[in-house]
Amino acid sequence: MNKKISIVGAGTSGYLSVLYFCTKYPEYDITWIYPEDNVTIGVGEGTVPQVTEFLNDLGITYKHVIKDMGGSLKLGVKFENFRPENIVHPFGRLEDEAVQIEYMIKYDKIPTNIESLDISYHFSVEQLAKFLDKWFIKFNNLKIERRLVNSVDEVDCEWLIDCTGFKRAFVSNYFKDNLESISDRVPNNAALVYRTTIPEHKRNAYTTCIGMNHGWVWNIPLRDEIGIGYVYNDKYNVKEEFLDYLDREGFGRPEVRNVKMITGRNRHHYKDLGKKKIVSIGLSSAFIEPIEATGLYLTTYAIQELDRLMHYGINEEQFNNRINHEFDVIIDFIVAHYKYSHHSNDYWSFYKNINIQLHRDNHIFPQRSWDYILQNSTPKINDNEINKLQNQLDYAEWLKGVLNDN
Repeated sequence: MNKKISIVGAGTSGYLSVLYFCTKYPEYDITWIYPEDNVTIGVGEGTVPQVTEFLNDLGITYKHVIKDMGGSLKLGVKFENFRPENIVHPFGRLEDEAVQIEYMIKYDKIPTNIESLDISYHFSVEQLAKFLDKWFIKFNNLKIERRLVNSVDEVDCEWLIDCTGFKRAFVSNYFKDNLESISDRVPNNAALVYRTTIPEHKRNAYTTCIGMNHGWVWNIPLRDEIGIGYVYNDKYNVKEEFLDYLDREGFGRPEVRNVKMITGRNRHHYKDLGKKKIVSIGLSSAFIEPIEATGLYLTTYAIQELDRLMHYGINEEQFNNRINHEFDVIIDFIVAHYKYSHHSNDYWSFYKNINIQLHRDNHIFPQRSWDYILQNSTPKINDNEINKLQNQLDYAEWLKGVLNDN
């Protein structure tokens, strides 16, 4: 008799959990349960290289992302109006690679070996879902049930993966005050969002973050569209500032959507009920505001840690500690973006009094990431490498080549 895993919820964490466990555990019966009226939030469209590796390991390449999901390359993040000078935070496994990628960001050049570098993607989560709906047809071990689940007793399984988002429908029922808020360190709890056809001058191979009066604006260039959002604390009224920004950028003053965010993490992400074990993944487990696109990373990291919990010897305490440590270190890195800004109004000054530990180790941001964000000295590319890159394709040309490649 096959072992049983049930995944409840169909946000991005649900899709990625189904993809992972159907691929890695064909001997398991996987049941995916979500209601008929399921709606994804669809805010996070930027990723980090660890998510790229996660998808590659499951058979999804950069060509799938660009051609089938309307996606684009993400080489790193450019920060404008956080400091007097712009900051570029490039990806890259090693120092030399990060310097090379920094040059690509600055000069819009893509080398022929780009897919071998430590890079990532932008994509629409709606298009990801549509793509995976078709991909999942090949899994013989997957059954989909469209129904509402209110209790673990309604689910027949040994492992229940809770992907119910901010509802946190299962694990938190067994622990009092399970959510640890981060509003005392990162109080942003909302975003105004807008998406439209991408202008050619906005077609960049990186995310742009622009400091504003009471938060920051993202520009996420997809293949055919651009996503723009203003992240803020909802005690401030930022709508007019955001509309003014969109107007200045040539988008007029369109209707924008307001998305609420519940930031923080569970203290406990796992509950063993004996014959049934429950694990929170994705927004039901942890979420930090999206300035460094950590949302999907925390999802994939937790899925891989769940794999270790199920089959590779870590226990409940270790599982919780590893998830919580990774989250807590990321918080310090996020706060650093605000704490050392040149802004001084009440919104930005709030962060200047927060104590953080710099250069903490984690699995997502290496030590050089701190150096880029803190504007410490970073190595510069040598003239030979510059000459090589100058002969490579511009990003728009590279993108057309991928779309025309059969």
